[in-house]
Amino acid sequence: MTLNLSRQQRDEMVGGWYDLVVGGYASETERFLREQKNPFANPVGTALREELGPIVDGILSDRDPLDLAPSLDRIVRIRALQDMPPSVAVGIILGLLQVFDTVADDATPAERDEFHRRVDAVLLVAFDVFDRCRQQVYDIRVKEIRNRSLKVMERLNSWREQRVSDGPSTGT
Repeated sequence: MTLNLSRQQRDEMVGGWYDLVVGGYASETERFLREQKNPFANPVGTALREELGPIVDGILSDRDPLDLAPSLDRIVRIRALQDMPPSVAVGIILGLLQVFDTVADDATPAERDEFHRRVDAVLLVAFDVFDRCRQQVYDIRVKEIRNRSLKVMERLNSWREQRVSDGPSTGT
């Protein structure tokens, strides 16, 4: 079942969702996300502007939620790096429910239920994406700690070898 929204309603959904997502950041960050259009200076804002629309379109057209994983990855990966709890990082998906209820005020109860079901399915995929991203972050951190520890051990062993080759001091 395709949920029929006008182009204007769809655009209002994307805009409303964007407002909810960036509104969750501190005021300085929110202003930066809204105003900075350079994708290199503002990869977070760029990812949001580029990926929220395709996610909404996928939900409205009943695409398989797994097909939305690349778009979700661009958004959730950033949030996983920001040390947000999972509920906050992927909770932005639930903001769609609020926006849909506001924009699609003429939707039937069956359409609302269907939209909620689809958002729930996308939320689960987003959580899986978040978990995978967070695991990658932890793996990188563990590898970095291990590499630092190995370097310290190498320096310590080198220092010990140097002391042994210099021989004991006579103390005279």
